[in-house]
Amino acid sequence: MKHTLIVLGLCLAAAACVSPEAHRQVVGANSALQAEIAGMSESQKALAAENERLRAEVGDLSKRAADAAWIDEQKKKLASLLARYGEGTQSAAEGVELVSTPEGYAFRVAGGVLFSSGQNTLSEQGKKTLSELATSLEGRRVRVEGHTDDVPIQRSQWGTNLRLSVERSMAVADYLIQSAGLPAARVGVAGYGEFRPAVTGTDDASRAKNRRVEILLLDK
Repeated sequence: MKHTLIVLGLCLAAAACVSPEAHRQVVGANSALQAEIAGMSESQKALAAENERLRAEVGDLSKRAADAAWIDEQKKKLASLLARYGEGTQSAAEGVELVSTPEGYAFRVAGGVLFSSGQNTLSEQGKKTLSELATSLEGRRVRVEGHTDDVPIQRSQWGTNLRLSVERSMAVADYLIQSAGLPAARVGVAGYGEFRPAVTGTDDASRAKNRRVEILLLDK
């Protein structure tokens, strides 16, 4: 009986123990499982990054499509404006042309339409002309640029053509904001005096052409 118990005990101890080879197999299987889990985690991160990239790409494509639609709309508007105000056409507003400049298209308004000689107070005709143009300026940023001829100021309170050109551009900008309803944040001003003539020449016709205000059409 005693011997039987000893044998049974040895058998139970052997069942509770694992051979070194079996232990190595278990450890190897566990390491493989951990590596697989780590690989799945990296794959999830890669998928998340790819999803984010795709979302950004979709957003960019949507923006480009919107920009393309806006550009197409602006081209149509510009074609309509050119048909009405383009150089060589019978302008819808007297003394107004839509001209191409290095920075884009601009409405060129003859100085005589807007102001009396040497003055910065808008005439009634000038106000009417600006009101007609205002609908074509909606939704755009604009810069109002004043220009004069090359004849030095002698009897005007402004002292120089540069100062007069600034005052005139400010008068036009104020009217577009206060009376025509353009947002002030989208209207800029500049004055160039006689330093950016539209045409060369010192004859009366050339000087009349150079006395002007240009309303530059900037981006949306």
